[in-house]
Amino acid sequence: MRGPTIGVLAVLMIMTAACGRVPSGAADAPGAAPTPAAPPTAVRPTPSARPTSARPTSARPTTPGSPTPSSRTPGCPAAVPERLSLIGVQGRSFAFAPLDDPDDVTVEGRVSGSQAWSTSKLLVAAAFLDTTADGDPDAVSATNRRSIAAALQSSDADAVRSLRQQIPGRPGRAMTAVLRSIGDDETVAPDSYEGLMPWSVREQVRFMAALDDGEVVSASTSAYLLETMRPIKAHRWGLGAVGATTFKGGWLRQGRVTRQLGLLDSYAVAIGTDRGPVVRQSDGDSAHVQAMDDLAELLAARLAWEQHCRRR
Repeated sequence: MRGPTIGVLAVLMIMTAACGRVPSGAADAPGAAPTPAAPPTAVRPTPSARPTSARPTSARPTTPGSPTPSSRTPGCPAAVPERLSLIGVQGRSFAFAPLDDPDDVTVEGRVSGSQAWSTSKLLVAAAFLDTTADGDPDAVSATNRRSIAAALQSSDADAVRSLRQQIPGRPGRAMTAVLRSIGDDETVAPDSYEGLMPWSVREQVRFMAALDDGEVVSASTSAYLLETMRPIKAHRWGLGAVGATTFKGGWLRQGRVTRQLGLLDSYAVAIGTDRGPVVRQSDGDSAHVQAMDDLAELLAARLAWEQHCRRR
């Protein structure tokens, strides 16, 4: 059977183009460009509302015109870049969880110990407010408010000792009760020397997420602790050097882990290291300041990658 003439082919192509379609093979012709198909409209579920706490949200504002994050942003690698990971690394560790999904905790790296050191002062203050003021910061005396500020901002040992001694009964039981109320079934606080208690970076992240959500003791206590936890200038290293304003550190000396917990961008975070030289702090103990600065910068870069490449 003979094919159609050249003239008939030309007429067919003109009619097809008028209908908005390109014949098969026409896209390969010089100067021809395919008409892109309209992308399908994606229907995304409406996120569930989170309880509103008494303090402003800590989430980073969305930049107008910025791309909508997805589980895999085009151009992002399938795996975390090695330069942003601490998997298999000794001497440094970090943990983080998005504040809108606090059970999604990532922990990487390993350090030589998990003693809380002065990060435990935050827990003492929470237990004090719970047992002596029924979770109402306005019921606390001016003297004790100054003690809470000194404990959280300057890591003052005498201030936290005064608060602990006023907790009725066994202070360790009161502190452990606070932890259990937010789902920490792992950490056990002692009646004294709480800085020696193991408090993992995973559970510290969950504690900070609970603070952000107003769940530690009460919404007013959580907001008060977050607002008071503004370290003095001498302690604004590590997380304080990468934009976190709410954080608390703990340290002792060379060979021990220096650690911090806090809020950074829209994440609850905790970091620790036992690397490098130490710098004497205002309490007479020493901290791995430069190593914590480096670790905090790495964490900030990792969170930026997570937000761009992983977050929905």
